[in-house]
Amino acid sequence: MKLVHIAPGKFRMGQDGPLSQYNLKKDPTKFDDADYDEMPAHEVVLTKAFHLGTTEVTLGQYREFKPGFGKGDDDEAVIGISWTEAKEFCAWLSKKEGRTYRLPTEAEWEYACRAGTTTFFHTGDALPAGFHKWNRDAGGRGFIFPDGKLPAEYAPIEESANFTVGKTPANAWGLYDMHGNVAEWCEDWYGPYEGSEQTDPLGRADGDFRVIRGGSQSVQTRLLRSANRGGWLPDTKNDKTGFRVVLGEPPPGKPLPLAAPALNAANVSQSFPKIERARVDIPFFSGPKPYVKIPPDSYGPLFTRHNHSPAIAECLNGDLLAIWYSCVNEPGTELNNLASRLRLGSEEWEPASLFWDGPDVNDHGPKLWWDGDRTLYFFTRGLNENLIRTSTDNGATWSKAQTTLPVCEWGNAPIRTKEGYLVITTDVPSTTFNISRDGGKTWASPVIAEKSKQNRRGSGARHVGIHAPIVQLADGRLMTVGRQDDVKDQARYEGKTSVSYTSDWGQTWTYDTIDFPAISTVQRPVLMRLKEGPLLFCSYTDPIREWKNRKGMKFKNSSGGEFTGYGLFAALSFDEGKTWPVRRLITKGGEKRTLNTIDRGMFEMSDTMAEPQGYLAATQTRDDHIQLITSKNHYVFNLAWLKSLPAVPAD
Repeated sequence: MKLVHIAPGKFRMGQDGPLSQYNLKKDPTKFDDADYDEMPAHEVVLTKAFHLGTTEVTLGQYREFKPGFGKGDDDEAVIGISWTEAKEFCAWLSKKEGRTYRLPTEAEWEYACRAGTTTFFHTGDALPAGFHKWNRDAGGRGFIFPDGKLPAEYAPIEESANFTVGKTPANAWGLYDMHGNVAEWCEDWYGPYEGSEQTDPLGRADGDFRVIRGGSQSVQTRLLRSANRGGWLPDTKNDKTGFRVVLGEPPPGKPLPLAAPALNAANVSQSFPKIERARVDIPFFSGPKPYVKIPPDSYGPLFTRHNHSPAIAECLNGDLLAIWYSCVNEPGTELNNLASRLRLGSEEWEPASLFWDGPDVNDHGPKLWWDGDRTLYFFTRGLNENLIRTSTDNGATWSKAQTTLPVCEWGNAPIRTKEGYLVITTDVPSTTFNISRDGGKTWASPVIAEKSKQNRRGSGARHVGIHAPIVQLADGRLMTVGRQDDVKDQARYEGKTSVSYTSDWGQTWTYDTIDFPAISTVQRPVLMRLKEGPLLFCSYTDPIREWKNRKGMKFKNSSGGEFTGYGLFAALSFDEGKTWPVRRLITKGGEKRTLNTIDRGMFEMSDTMAEPQGYLAATQTRDDHIQLITSKNHYVFNLAWLKSLPAVPAD
C-alpha cells in the first residue's frame, strides 16, 4: 500500500453560492453551483501531518483481511463494504503493523483532495475530457441524458463496471481517484457546517450518517466536486463506495455538538392530554388548510418545486405530524423528507422543516404511523434497503435506522392486524408486503419465487397495482386497493378500482373491483377502518390526465336527487367492502374559489368541485375526527358529516 505524506496546513472548506437548482431536465450538465449543505464555506486549520493512501484500498489488499472477498481483479477498488467494515480493516491493519491506521476525517479528505487548489476540482473548474466513467445506463443515464449525448468530461462505458485504481491523473500531491471511481467513507458523523474557523475538526458528536466523499462512477459530475458531501448509514454497503486509509494518530480536535433540532422536533410537548371525543351526531368539516408551507424559490433543504407522497399521524401528546418528500426532480439526489407539526390547540400548521435526509441519497416514499401507545414509526426507502425508525417522545428524537429488504417504495400506510402483526405493502413486483410478527423488531416479506408472477397486474401471487392501502376484514382476510397507470392494465378491471384479497398472508391473492374509477397517475387512495366500524375509501372521480374531459361521479343531495361532482371523494362501506352506499365529495361547498393543490397548481372548489389530484393519507384521531391530507392540503371531518347529504341542486 502506497501512502503520501500530507503536511499540516490551512484551507477553505466547503463552497458558497450560487445555490444549485438541481434541475436535471433543464440543465443536466451544470456542476458549478453549491449544495446547501456545503455552506457556509469556512477556514479550517489542520495542525498534524498524516499519510494518506495514494489510491483507494484495493480488492487485493482487502482480501488479505478477508480472503476471497468480492468479485473483480486485485487492482480494483474494494466496494460493497460498510463504514463499520472499513473501520475493522483499519483496526486489523493497525494490529498487523503496530501502527495507527484509520479513516480520514472529512476535513482531511477535502484538504488532500484539493491539494492546494480552490477550484471546483483539483483539475481546475472542470474535469478533463473523458475523465469520468459512466457505465451503461447505471445511475439513470438515460433519464439525465435522454439524447444519449454526455458532456465532454464523461467517458461512456458500455461494458461492465471496472474499478481499477489509478487510471486517471493524480492531483498535485500524488493522490489518485479523488474525483470518481468509487466514493469513500470518512470518519465523521455528517452534520451541518459552522461558519467560524475550525482547527482539526472531527464532524458532529453523533448523527444518522457517516460522511462519504469523492463521488463514484456513473453519477452526475457535480457529485464529484471537491466540496460535495455525501453520507449514509454506517452499517450499510453498496456497489459504489469503498475507502482509503490514513496512517497517523487522530487529529487532536473535538467533535462539534449536535445541531439544534429542526422546527418539527423542537420544544415538543411531552404531556399526556386527555382527548375528549367530539359529538358524533353533529356533522363536522374543516378545510382545506395548507400544511406544506415553503418559501418561494427555496432550493434546499426545503424545495418549493415538488412536494409529494405525504403521511400523517397523531402523536401521544395530541399533536399532528405530517411528513412528505421534497425535491426538484423525483429521481434526484437532492430529494429528502420534510415535516410539519400541528401542535395541539393550534389552528395553523408550522412552516416546513427538515425531517430526514441522507445527503445525496434519494430517500423516497416516507410513511408514518402511531401505534396508539407510545411509539411513532417512520418508514422510508433507502439507498439499497428500506428503513424504519421509531420515536417514543412524540417525534422529538428518533432511533437509529433499522434496515429491511427488499428495497422499494413502501406502498401505503401500515396497519396492525387482530393477531398483533404489523403489515405494510410494498411496490416491488417480487413481493407484496412486509410483515412483522414481533412488534416491529424484525420484518419479513413473502417472496414470489416464480418470475412470471412477479408483476403488479394480478398474477395470483401479489396484490394489484402500487401504493396500495391495506385493511383486515372481519373474517381475517387482508384487502387492498391498487393504482394502475397503464390504460391497458386498467381495462383488465373494466376501468374500475381493482381490489385484491389474501387469506394466507400474501401467498395467494384473488381479485375483484369496486364501482369507482381506476386509480391513476398522481393519485394515491386511502383505505382504512374507522373506529366506528365501517371502511373508509378516499380517491378521485377522474384520472388527472382526463381532467379536461372529466366525467365525474353521481352523489346524492339532501332533496333526494343526484348531482355530478368532480375530484376528491370519500365513501363508506358497512359490509366489509361489498357495497359503498355512502359517497361524499370532499368539499365545504359554497361559492367558487380558487385554491392551491400540489406543486403550486390551482383548482376551483365549489359545491360540485373538489381537489383534482394528489396523494392521500389519513388517520382518525382520538376525538374521532378523520384527518385527511392530500399532497398540499389538510381536511378534517367526521362520520356524521360523511353520512349527511349536501344541499346541492340536482343535475
